Amino acid sequence: MADFTRADVVHLLRRAGFGGKPAEIDALVALPSWAAVVDRVLDTSATPADTIPAAVDDDVDRYYPPWVAAVQYWLDRMATTPTPIVEKMALFWHGNLASSTDAALPRHLFRQIKTYRSLGLGDVHDLLQAMAIDPAMLQYLNNASNVAAEPNENFARELMELFTLGNGAFTEQDVIEMARAWTGYNYDRDGEQFIYRANKHDTGSKTIFGITRNWTGPEALTEIVRGSRQATCARFLATKIWSFFAYPGPSSTIVDALAAAFTSSGMNVKALLRAVFLRPEFRLATTRTALVRSPIEYFVATMRAVGMDAATLHPEWWLEPMGQAPYQPPNVSGWKQNAAWISTSAQWAKGSFAGWVRWVANDAGLLAGTGSLAPAAAATAVLDRFGIDDPSPLTRKRIEEYVAREQAARRTWAIPPNLVTLAMLSPDFQLA
Repeated sequence: MADFTRADVVHLLRRAGFGGKPAEIDALVALPSWAAVVDRVLDTSATPADTIPAAVDDDVDRYYPPWVAAVQYWLDRMATTPTPIVEKMALFWHGNLASSTDAALPRHLFRQIKTYRSLGLGDVHDLLQAMAIDPAMLQYLNNASNVAAEPNENFARELMELFTLGNGAFTEQDVIEMARAWTGYNYDRDGEQFIYRANKHDTGSKTIFGITRNWTGPEALTEIVRGSRQATCARFLATKIWSFFAYPGPSSTIVDALAAAFTSSGMNVKALLRAVFLRPEFRLATTRTALVRSPIEYFVATMRAVGMDAATLHPEWWLEPMGQAPYQPPNVSGWKQNAAWISTSAQWAKGSFAGWVRWVANDAGLLAGTGSLAPAAAATAVLDRFGIDDPSPLTRKRIEEYVAREQAARRTWAIPPNLVTLAMLSPDFQLA
């Protein structure tokens, strides 16, 4: 007998991706063990090629049209990829190693996400080293102009406070010395690429984490990930990843176990994720209702449910009003969770989006014929379509009542489009 349930699989596909279709769920349910399910979800061998579209690289109109092209590319990729964990992890890093088009061109942010996509499940040391000299990051946190004569502490501080260690795990002197270590690791604006300017680097002795030597920036980062601060870094990142994929505020017992798995793997992110998904707490009933879908997750889940691409549903119109525009985190802290997505303005935006989708979907014939089905059968059809595998009794009841009322009033034409609206705005679909 398998050591997991269908509900476990549905939950994993929502958290490790953007929801599962019946065939995807069935394929995983057929596996012999939960470990086999997790390993299949973490298998990235089928990840599709990743090429920057010409519209993103456009140098004529450098902002809005390239941003739209970049947004549509990423949302389409999220909705169609056979390896959604790659995109989900890229989204995680986008919010936790944040840069924005406030400081860099859309193509720079696109390339940054491409880096997060290719390195985000591997050795976190490689990922962080690439992030530190990424053109978008160099511009966003001002290391582009960090030179020995005028050290800039912005990147140094956020590298430790927000990216690797957390507040209280370093001193103000560490910030000063870390900034000196990163001098000369700059940005070539003409070539739009990282450049190391040896004549701008501070070659003096620096004391970081109590260790005095002629530190360079990459050496100091290695010290964080592989040296004296590894345990702190492992706990910090394990906490963030658990909070993103399971629920906020894990216990010290969970964090200790995850950090141990992370360090013993050589700081491999996929190994950490495997430990997360194998924890019994990940599959608790309370965990399944612990996260609200972010607007990006919500939009992609809708795309998958209705089978429509980004050029049809226009994420560039709706995601910013919902509170999460891709390539534009609100600040270096990235996006918050749960309560950040629950507001009057966000719900109005979701309502407007659902109103748009229902007619586009209706024109395409989605759920055609449901108006003539028995209320229970019509409810099952729309719930299955939207991946709501185990709806709350109240959600199912309200949908059935709606169908019955419309049939009694002989308004069966209204049932297919409004079933879309009801599914999209149900609490079940809005949970991650």
